[in-house]
Amino acid sequence: MKTIKIALLLLVYASCGGSKERSANDEYALMAVKKESKVVDATITDAGVLYAAVHDDGTRRDGYAEYLCQLLKEYRAEAGRVKVVAAGSMNSSDRDNAYGRLLGESWCR
Repeated sequence: MKTIKIALLLLVYASCGGSKERSANDEYALMAVKKESKVVDATITDAGVLYAAVHDDGTRRDGYAEYLCQLLKEYRAEAGRVKVVAAGSMNSSDRDNAYGRLLGESWCR
């Protein structure tokens, strides 16, 4: 009987995809970030990292990442870190991660 309960729990977990749903606050914050004029695209990962793609003008974007942290705080988002990446650099050989070449980042405190 215990084996059946465990199997059912695993089946339910697998049918849910096993991934964390984004909170409503994260969704609202993501919509606000996407409305920013500099942002080409953005996503929040299951790990709570906001990736914002912007056009690369050759400058560091740590300050812009801090600004986006403030935006996340305004919406009480659960995401706690921002990484600003160069738009269109996902397939670049010098990318820093799966989302592209890193231009700036900030931990939201």
